[in-house]
Amino acid sequence: MSTTQPASAVGPYARGAGRFAMIVGFIIVLWWAWLLLTDDVPDLYTRPVAMWFHIAGEVTTAAILIVAGYGMLAATAWARRLYLVATGMLLLVVIHAVAWYGSHGDFPMVVLFCILAVLGVFFALRAEE
Repeated sequence: MSTTQPASAVGPYARGAGRFAMIVGFIIVLWWAWLLLTDDVPDLYTRPVAMWFHIAGEVTTAAILIVAGYGMLAATAWARRLYLVATGMLLLVVIHAVAWYGSHGDFPMVVLFCILAVLGVFFALRAEE
């Protein structure tokens, strides 16, 4: 007798985690697309290699968030583990963003990223339900 739940049994927090991950992933991609299209990345000219690695890291985080979110909504076996990895990556992105926006005095963005971190941890803890 199997102790696993059927694939159709996805709890409300798992669905919420999936939606959260997909939304945040798409927002990260759109944010960087907007910044690059409007030429609003001054570090791209002063530190191009570091900035491109930074952008690649954030876009990779976004892609993993989107895949994990999809997996959570589809109730796949691998999704919960990948969601935990994606949340860890998101926390690294958030820590960097809080430091950057904080050093530039943009405290509304600091608050926004702190809320994002709290939501990510909340869903990571509750996604098993």
